[in-house]
Amino acid sequence: MNKHPIIRWVRREYRHALHALHPESRRKSACWHNAEGPEFLLQIGVNPGDTVLDFGCGPGYFCLPAARVVGDHGWVYAVDKNPRVLRQVRRQAAAFNLPNLRTAASLSSAAEQLNGQPCNFIMIYDMLHFLDAPDRRALYAGARGLLAEKGRLSVHLKHVKGDEPERFFTEMTADEVAREIEMAGFCLFQKIPARLWHAYAAVEGLVWNFIKRE
Repeated sequence: MNKHPIIRWVRREYRHALHALHPESRRKSACWHNAEGPEFLLQIGVNPGDTVLDFGCGPGYFCLPAARVVGDHGWVYAVDKNPRVLRQVRRQAAAFNLPNLRTAASLSSAAEQLNGQPCNFIMIYDMLHFLDAPDRRALYAGARGLLAEKGRLSVHLKHVKGDEPERFFTEMTADEVAREIEMAGFCLFQKIPARLWHAYAAVEGLVWNFIKRE
């Protein structure tokens, strides 16, 4: 099998397009956005009125339900380096009448939009395996600087050793990644078994919530 990154990207985008058009996939996606997603976010600690940041938001499976949960008195910042997916998120936010959702191409750009307003919740879901160690450390430091004192860094660790490992996590377990986050100035606060979105459907998984170390 050809493992060139461009070939993998084309195949992944093709699969995403097929799933997006399939009626059953559309039904599952609508159920997630309207019901299961908001329920999941409430379960892991997102509250009405919160300021939430979704780093590596992709097509919006967490930031869009979060905008529903935080309501008119909260804000959600969706961060992704891909301008195409950010346009998709903005279109969906407009279609769902979610004016409290903003997009940014980087963490620093989101910080400028926040203008000193701390985040109650920062989500990093199913994307850390794309970053090498220096980039991960920079991300942890940036997230720590944006979190409120009692805010939470919420992580969904996928594609680690023992769980379809990919990219920079082929030799790292979930526990090792968690220790790496703790070394960046965080304490593991809770591990929450939950049903959350991954790839094309809601699946059983584990959410790791961290708080800032004093």
